Amino acid sequence: MRKGSGEETGEPNTDPKGIVLESASQSEPWDPVRGHHARIDQAETRTEQAEARTEQANTRTEQAETRTEQANTRTEQAEIRTKQANTRTEQAENIEQGIRTSELNYRRLFEAAKDGILILDVDTGRISDVNPFLVELLGSSHSEMVGKTVGELSPFKDIESNKVMLGRLQKDEYVRYEDLPLETKDGRHIDVEFVSNVYQAGDKKVIQCNIRDMTARKRAEEALRSSETRYRRLFETAQDGILILDPNTRKITDANPFMSKLLGYPRDELLGKELWQIGLLKDEDASRSAFRELQEKHFIRYENLPLQNKTGERHEVEFVSNVYDEDGRKVIQCNIRNITERKRAEEKMHDIQAQLEQTNRDLTQRSEEIQYFYHTLSHELKTPLTSAREFVSIVMDGLAGELNATQLNYLRIAKQSCTELAVYINDLLDATRLDTGKLHVELKAVSLAAIIHRAIAIMEPVAAGKKIRLSEELDTDLVNVMADESRIMQILTNLLNNALKFTFEGGEVAVKLGQDPENSEYTQISVTDTGCGIPKDQIDNLFHRFYQIKKGDATPEKGVGLGLYLCREMVLLHGGNIWVESALGRGSTFSFTIPKQAVINGSDHPLPIHTAQRRNQ
Repeated sequence: MRKGSGEETGEPNTDPKGIVLESASQSEPWDPVRGHHARIDQAETRTEQAEARTEQANTRTEQAETRTEQANTRTEQAEIRTKQANTRTEQAENIEQGIRTSELNYRRLFEAAKDGILILDVDTGRISDVNPFLVELLGSSHSEMVGKTVGELSPFKDIESNKVMLGRLQKDEYVRYEDLPLETKDGRHIDVEFVSNVYQAGDKKVIQCNIRDMTARKRAEEALRSSETRYRRLFETAQDGILILDPNTRKITDANPFMSKLLGYPRDELLGKELWQIGLLKDEDASRSAFRELQEKHFIRYENLPLQNKTGERHEVEFVSNVYDEDGRKVIQCNIRNITERKRAEEKMHDIQAQLEQTNRDLTQRSEEIQYFYHTLSHELKTPLTSAREFVSIVMDGLAGELNATQLNYLRIAKQSCTELAVYINDLLDATRLDTGKLHVELKAVSLAAIIHRAIAIMEPVAAGKKIRLSEELDTDLVNVMADESRIMQILTNLLNNALKFTFEGGEVAVKLGQDPENSEYTQISVTDTGCGIPKDQIDNLFHRFYQIKKGDATPEKGVGLGLYLCREMVLLHGGNIWVESALGRGSTFSFTIPKQAVINGSDHPLPIHTAQRRNQ
C-alpha cells in the first residue's frame, strides 16, 4: 500500500527505480503519466549516451587496430629492409669472392700462358708485369723488363717508337703486328705475332700486349707450301693419269698432263666434263652408280677397264678412285693407269706359262720313261751278270779244269769287274726306288760296332793293295740302335771306298763311332782320311745325284756318281743327318748321325727328313 503523499512524510517523491521526482511542495500534484514519460525520456538520453560511448569505444578500437596494422607493416618493412641488407651484404661478399677468384684465375692464366704477356701503364707505356713464358722466350729476367718501355727492350727495337705506338693505343685501343722478327738475348731469331689492346682494370685502364711465337707455325706453313709444291710436281709429272672431281657435281675440276695425253683431250676440254663423257664409264647411269658406291665406301677400283680416247684408240686401264678432305671440303681423286702393255705382257706370260707347263709334263713323262728304262735295264743286266760272276767263280775254283797263273789273274779281273758292275746296277735300282718312293728301311736293333768291323774287313784287301792303314775307334759303351743293317753297311762301304779312292799310298783311313756331341739321343759315325781333300767349290754339290769329285787333273774317278747321293738319302730315311768337313791337301771327314731310337711316323715307317743340313758352315 502506498503510505501517502509527500506532504505526510516530508520526503521527495521517487519513482520505483529511485529516481527523484519533483517535490510535492514545488509542483503540482504528481501525475503518473507525466512521470512515466519523463522516465522514458531519461532512458532514451542514457541510451543515446551509451551508444555515443560505444561509438567512441569502437572508434578507439578501430584506431588501435589501425595502429597495430601500421606497427605490423613497419615491422614487416623492417624485416624486408633487414633481409635486403643481408642480401646486399652477401652479394657484396660474393662479388668480393668473385673478384678474388677472377684475379686468382687471371693470375694462374697469366703465369701458365704459352704466349708472352706484357702489362703496361696506359699513361707512361712502361712495363708493370711480365709473365714467365715471355721471360723464357726473350731470355731477359723479370726485373730487367719491368719499368721499361717496349721500345727499350732490345728484341723490340725495330718496332715503331714507343711514343707512336702508345698514341695509337690511346686512340684506337688496339695495335697488331704480324710476322715481327725478334732477336732474343741469346741470339736466337724468332718470328712473333704482337697484339696489344687497352682494357679497364678496376678504376683504371691498362695495356696488355700478347706476344705469340710464330716460328713453328711459319715452319709448318713453309712445309705445307713445300708439300703442295711437291704434290703439284708429282701431279704434273706422274706417269699415271690423275683427275680431280667435285663430289657434288661429278664434274672434273683438274687433270694432269698425262691424262690429257692418254685421252687425247686438251686440259681445258676435260674440265667440267663427267667421266662417262670422256670414255671412262659407258654412260651416265654407270657414272651415277660408281659415285654412289664411292660415297658409301670412299674407295672404288676397276681393273681391266676399257677406254677409248678421242682419236678412237683403245686402251686397258686400271681405275682407282677415293675421297679425301682438302681444307675442310671433300675432293675425289681418280688415278688411271694404262695397263695395255702390262696386259699384253701378262698374256705373253700366260702363253709362256702354258708352254712351260707342257714342257714340264713332257719332261716328267720322259723322266718316268728314263726311270722305267733304268729299272728295266738294271733288272735285265743283273740276272746275266750274276750268272757270269758265278761261272767265273766256278772256273776260278778249278771245277772246269786246272788254270795257269795268267788265266787265274784274268779271271780275278773279270770277277772284280762283275762285282763293280753289280754295285753300279744296285745303285741305279736304289735311285729309281727312291724316285718312286719304294725304297724303305727296315729297322731293328743292331750293333753299329759289329757292322763297322765287317765293313773294314771287306775293305781291308783294297787298303792293303794301296798300303793304306785302316783303323777304328769305337765307343764300347754304346748300346744297340734301331737301324737297317744292310743300309748302314751300304753307307759305310760307300764312304770307305771313297776314302780309299782319294787317299795316297801310305796314308790312313779311320772310322770312329761315338755319341753325337750335340745331341745325346743320336749316334755319330765318322770316316776320316788323309787324302787330297775336296775343293770348297765342290763341297756343296757332293751329295747331288750323278755328281763326281774331280781330281787335280779334272778327270773324274770311275763310277756313276750315285754313291754319296744314296748315302744322304738313306741317312735321311733313318731320321739322321750327313755332312763333310775337308781341307785341301790334308784330307776329309764324312760324318753322319742316326737316332738311337727309331723316328716313326703314323704309318709305322721311319719319319723321312728331306733336307740334309751340313755343319761345316
